[in-house]
Amino acid sequence: MEVLWVKLTPPCHPRLTASIIYCLIYHPPRAPSQAVLMEHIINTCDILKIRYPSAKFVICGDFNEINTEELENALSLSQVVDFPTHNQSVLDEIVTDLSNQYLPPQPLPPVGKSTHLSILWTPIPTTIHHQPPIIRKYRPTPDSLIRGFGQWLVHYPWVEVLTVSEVDIKWENYSTTITQAYHHFFPEKSTTVHPSDMPWITTRIKKTH
Repeated sequence: MEVLWVKLTPPCHPRLTASIIYCLIYHPPRAPSQAVLMEHIINTCDILKIRYPSAKFVICGDFNEINTEELENALSLSQVVDFPTHNQSVLDEIVTDLSNQYLPPQPLPPVGKSTHLSILWTPIPTTIHHQPPIIRKYRPTPDSLIRGFGQWLVHYPWVEVLTVSEVDIKWENYSTTITQAYHHFFPEKSTTVHPSDMPWITTRIKKTH
């Protein structure tokens, strides 16, 4: 029994397919290790789904007589090879959650001295529209700045308001002063948001990385 795990990150991909994790396997005929292999693949995929929540999975190779229904049911995957790959049997399979992004597999002649057909699995052509990042502006309000603003409110004399009799001018002076103070105590900052960012990616998370 042989198993190889590979994680690929395509340079251009949909937002919900940030990476593709391949599990390449070879299970010898009549080997008594089917249960061990199934447990290993399922447990490893569960761990990788936690670490890479946006990843997609492709489990492929020479399964021989292994029934892949356990994998499909446990991991919500589907087997996409629908033609015999060795004599009249489907021994080489592709179990994945990417079937809606790929064309149906096509059989090709064996490679070298192999008695198994090769499989061509081609992505569906798509047009990628690159969306520019968005600059968002905000004003942080930490406790220290709120306290400073509060102290300013308490001690400010408000001469430009109290010494004027006209209500409209009072309001205009008050509004101008309070706005200037707000901008002074809570300076404007900006952050870059990418269309591919997940909803839970916040400014705080970006700063910590």
